[in-house]
Amino acid sequence: MKLKKFLLLAFFGILSLSQAQETQDNTSTENSTSEEVSIQDSTPDAYEIKRFSIGVKLGVPNIASLSVQYTLPLLNNHIAPYLDFSTYPYKDNDIDGDLIFYEFGVTYFFNQKGKGFYMGVGASSLNVKTTYNKVSLSEGRTGTGKANISLNTTNFKLGLKTGGRVYFRFELGYGMGDLPKIVTFTATDNSNPLFTESRTRDIPTIPGVFENGLLIGNIGFGLSF
Repeated sequence: MKLKKFLLLAFFGILSLSQAQETQDNTSTENSTSEEVSIQDSTPDAYEIKRFSIGVKLGVPNIASLSVQYTLPLLNNHIAPYLDFSTYPYKDNDIDGDLIFYEFGVTYFFNQKGKGFYMGVGASSLNVKTTYNKVSLSEGRTGTGKANISLNTTNFKLGLKTGGRVYFRFELGYGMGDLPKIVTFTATDNSNPLFTESRTRDIPTIPGVFENGLLIGNIGFGLSF
């Protein structure tokens, strides 16, 4: 949780510094001499970098998520904060639910063009709101129960992102955290709402989620501006 707060504060802090940096760069450019302009024209133009990217990622554990990223001019275009979000229904035998996944963090590009190979660190949360149907109760009763499951991890990734207006990316990594193995909930008798019992179940099977962490693997594509 502390890492999430730190990354979130760093995310907005870096964006604020980025805006200040771009304002200063624009002012310097306006006041530059024709000789400086000609020198800049003979070197790679930093402003040709397409800084903002929006697209989708397909894989685990996000299944399908919306992804946004902004490559900052700070530190020679190496740093790019990102945010991923997805939500989708879940069904597994007698279990129904809704999954919400989000991740935010920072990637570090190894070159100065905001593309190519990169490494990233982020914090993610996978929340599952489940409904357990046909729960066996005492005296041959059958009930229904609800539970909320939260899987919070710190993620480390390696990836590759292409440049251009249309981009493609590939990511592979691992998330570490204190993942619950079981869930306890209160089940209510379907015939008599006054009768309830406490029940324990293994957490639902979620692609990419293991006992000690979660596997991260996805491909993505989208547009850059």
